[in-house]
Amino acid sequence: MYTPAAALLNASLIFGPLAFLFLDMTYSVRGWWDAPTGLVHILAAAAYGVTALRLVTLARGRLQALLLVVAVLGVVGNAGVGDDTMHVGLGGNDLFREDAAVAHLWSLVGFFFPLTLLIAAVALWPLVPRWIPVLVAIGAVVFPVAHVWNVSWLAILDALVMVVALGGVFARRAELDGMLSDAEPRTSVRV
Repeated sequence: MYTPAAALLNASLIFGPLAFLFLDMTYSVRGWWDAPTGLVHILAAAAYGVTALRLVTLARGRLQALLLVVAVLGVVGNAGVGDDTMHVGLGGNDLFREDAAVAHLWSLVGFFFPLTLLIAAVALWPLVPRWIPVLVAIGAVVFPVAHVWNVSWLAILDALVMVVALGGVFARRAELDGMLSDAEPRTSVRV
């Protein structure tokens, strides 16, 4: 069934990874501590947040519940990295390098974004051709390596991998929705 929300969630499989590809190319050109790029990062994190919600709809049971919690934390952590970039770019200190316990916790939350992708790969495994979850898992593992050490070419390559992988999910969206709706348990609720 077509709804505007369903169309947006499906489109996010394309625009979320493309937003991060654009972001990583911008970091490559402008530098990893550029304040305007930090703002772009926050917007790209929001776009990828919608993508994460679409991936949640493809999981089932406890895995879906786990993915939902991890995805929300991942969006917060991802946006926090963009906020830190803006902070440093405007002359502030690097919040991730502070010794405070909060800074360490904030760094940990940042890793929930790639963890979202890793859990999504597990959820996708039985639903799509194997190359898709394998690419999503590779992207999940490469993401923190590229972004923690600020390796521009690797970040761009990782973003391209995710564009291809999630584009594969987008191409199978109708089939996936049909499979998942057929698998839904038929229950009635009495009021």
